Amino acid sequence: MYEMRAEAAADRGELIWHVITKGTSASPLCGVPLELSTASAPQLEGAVERYCSSCMDAFSAALKSS
Repeated sequence: MYEMRAEAAADRGELIWHVITKGTSASPLCGVPLELSTASAPQLEGAVERYCSSCMDAFSAALKSS
């Protein structure tokens, strides 16, 4: 099963959602290491949320191949 994990980019006011590879805790399908953020909840309140397009493309391909 896949899971989603948000990467906080408080300096850009964004939460970027990644698809995490099966059996790992921090390896997104896009291959980019997740940045551990020290941003607090108030800093991210109102942050723009988006999905990592590379992760979503890889996830779509994985579903089509299974």
